[in-house]
Amino acid sequence: MFDGIANRAADALHIPMQVIPGEPEISVSGRKSVYIENYHRIECFREDEIRLRARTCRIVIRGKRLNIPYYTKEEMLVSGQITAVELEGG
Repeated sequence: MFDGIANRAADALHIPMQVIPGEPEISVSGRKSVYIENYHRIECFREDEIRLRARTCRIVIRGKRLNIPYYTKEEMLVSGQITAVELEGG
């Protein structure tokens, strides 16, 4: 419920989603790496797919030779041959 209200308020006030608490931030650098902030947990880790749970959605990264060279409780770097980054749910 709060997420819907926050999203509508951000749209109405023309506020960037980056300032909404808990919303994931995803930066893709070419086809070699993806940097994610505000993820909650790792749901699946395979060489061809990594699934992360964020507060507001699921983040799915697909590719080949995927690995996680760096992560903390709040941020993560995924590297490999990235073929897709998808957001599921809401």
